[in-house]
Amino acid sequence: MEDIHITGGRIVYASDVLKAPVGISGLHAECTRITSESARMDFLLGLTLDGGGALDGGFKIDTEKSLYAVNATLKNFALPQLLPYLQDFMHTTALKGNLDVSLNLEDSWAGANALAVSGNLALNNLYLTDGESAHLIGLKDVRVSLDTLNAKAQSFKISRVLVDGLSTRFQQWADGSNTWTNVLKLDSTSTGDSTSVHLEAAPSNVFVMLANYIRLLGQDFVANQYTADSMVMANSSVDFEDFTPEKPFRYKLDNIDIRSSRITTATGTADFIASARLNERGELKSSFKFDPKNYKNVDAELEVKNLSLPDLDAYSRWYGAYPIQSGTLDYTGKTSIQDGRIDSENHLQADDLRFAKKTPVHDTGIFILPLRLGASLLRDVHGKIDLDVPVKGDLNDPEFKPWPIIWQVLKNLVVKAAAAPVKLVSGLFGAKDDANVEEVRFQPLSTAINKDQKRSLDALAALLKEKPELIAGLVSVTDVKEEQEEWAAAHAKMDYLQLATPMSKADSSRTTELALRDSAFIAWLDEKVPATKGKPERERCVAAVGADVAKQAVVAEETTRQEAVKANLHQAGVDMKQIVFRPGTSEETSGYMGAPGFRFVVDVGD
Repeated sequence: MEDIHITGGRIVYASDVLKAPVGISGLHAECTRITSESARMDFLLGLTLDGGGALDGGFKIDTEKSLYAVNATLKNFALPQLLPYLQDFMHTTALKGNLDVSLNLEDSWAGANALAVSGNLALNNLYLTDGESAHLIGLKDVRVSLDTLNAKAQSFKISRVLVDGLSTRFQQWADGSNTWTNVLKLDSTSTGDSTSVHLEAAPSNVFVMLANYIRLLGQDFVANQYTADSMVMANSSVDFEDFTPEKPFRYKLDNIDIRSSRITTATGTADFIASARLNERGELKSSFKFDPKNYKNVDAELEVKNLSLPDLDAYSRWYGAYPIQSGTLDYTGKTSIQDGRIDSENHLQADDLRFAKKTPVHDTGIFILPLRLGASLLRDVHGKIDLDVPVKGDLNDPEFKPWPIIWQVLKNLVVKAAAAPVKLVSGLFGAKDDANVEEVRFQPLSTAINKDQKRSLDALAALLKEKPELIAGLVSVTDVKEEQEEWAAAHAKMDYLQLATPMSKADSSRTTELALRDSAFIAWLDEKVPATKGKPERERCVAAVGADVAKQAVVAEETTRQEAVKANLHQAGVDMKQIVFRPGTSEETSGYMGAPGFRFVVDVGD
C-alpha cells in the first residue's frame, strides 16, 4: 500500500479509564509505503487537542530489528487538562500553564543499550494550588535542552537547564505536619521515614504511565559520563512559616539566583555560585565546587551580610527563652571536604545584639543559657561580637555531628562570659556602649518611655538640635498583625483568668506565665471560639476577643507611643517642626517591620 493519507480528521474518545473525553481535530496521518518486502514502516502524524495543544511529528517501526523511533513536537499543551489526573496524587484545585516538548527517541523493545534520546522541554507560567486554593508553586519559565542520552555509550549531555521565577511556600506545624504532608495523599499505613505517596491512581493515569515508561527506559541505562553546559535558577522565592514555636516564625527568601559552570566528568570540578535576599534585607552569597566523580570532595564559601537578628525572635524566645530586641549578623565561612573529612572555618560578627528579659513561656525541653548577660558582656566598645567557630571531623563516622560542636562552642562562650564578667570586661573599663540611633523600639503592648527608648531619642534630639536644618520622619515599623495577635493573646488570657485592668503585679505575672498551649486555656478557647479549632493559638485569641477590637486597641497604642515620643523630644529641646510622624515607603520599611516602634528617616527640610 502506498501514499496512505488521512486529512481533516476529528475524533472524540470517551472511556471509563479517562477522567474526561478527549477530542482531537485537524488530524493528519500519512504513511508513504507499507509492504511485506520491508519490515520498516514510517508514519507522519499531526493533530490539535481540543483542550489546548498541537502535536506534529512522525514515528518509525522496524519489526525485523525490534526498533521504534519517535520524532515529535508538542506545542502549547494546556496543563489544566492534567488536573484530574494530578488530583489522584495530591489535594489541589487549580493547575495552569502550558508545555512545549520536542523529542527525538529511538529504542528497541527487544534488546538493551539501544536507547538514544535528545529533545527540548519548555514549561511556561505554571501555577499550582493546594486543596484550599492557596498558592503552592509558581513557575514563570523552565527550559531543558537534552543534547544526547545514549545508553550504548553510557553518557548523556544537557546543554541547558533554566528555572526562572520559581515561587513556593513551606509551612510546618507543631504536630509535625507540613505543607507537603498535607498536600500529598500519603499512605495512612506508613510510619516514620517509610511514608510514601498513596497511589489511588489507576494504571491508565497519565502520570503513572509516564513514570512506568521512564522506569522502563532507565533499567538499562547507567551514566558513566555526563555533561551539563549550563544550569541556572533565577528570580526565585520561598515563603517559610513555622508554627512549631508559640510565636509563629515567618521568613522570606527571594531574589534566589543559582548558576553553574560547565559540569562534566571529563574535568575535576563543577563550580556553582548562589545568592539570595534574606527577609527583604539581608544578603547571602556562596560559591561551591564539587568533584563530579566523587561527591565527597567539596569546597564551599558562604557569606551573609546584614542578617536582621530580630527576624529570628520567634526561635530565640521559644528555644532560648530570651527575645531578641536588636542586632544584625555578618557571617563568612570556608569549608573543605576531602573524602568525607570536613575542615570548616566560620567567622561570625554580630552588631548591637541585644536580648530582652527572659520569658517564662518557652519550649520546656531547652537548656536555658544566660543570653542577655552573655551578649552584654561579649559586646566590645563598638557594640560588636566577633566569634570564630572551627569545625573538623570525619563525615564518614556516623557518630560525628557538626551542629553539636558549633553549639558547644557558642554555649561555652556565653557561660564563661557570665561566670567571669569582671575578667572579660576589664579591658573595656570606662568605655561607652553604642546606642542604636536609627530607630526606637518598644516591647509588645508597651507605650512607656524607659531608658532604652530614651537612649535612642536623646541621640536623635542631639542630632536635630545640632543641625536645625534637618527634619526627621518617624516611620512606623510596627508589625500590626503581630501586635494585634500579642494584644489579643494578653486579653484572652485576662478573660480566661477573669482579670481586669488595672492589674496588680501578681495578676500581671499570672497572665504572663500562662502558656497559650495550656490545656485548660485551650479548652476555654474551644468553648469560646469552637470554629477556630486547629488554627494557631494567637489567631484563635484574635477571634476570641474580636478582630476589630484588637485593631482599634493597636491603633490607640500607636497614638499613645507617638505622644510619648513627642513629649520626650520636646522636653529634650527639639523644635517640633523638625519631627513628623508618617507612613513609610516600601523601601523605608522593607526588612524593618517587627517590634513596635519608629525608624528615623533624616533628610534636609524644605
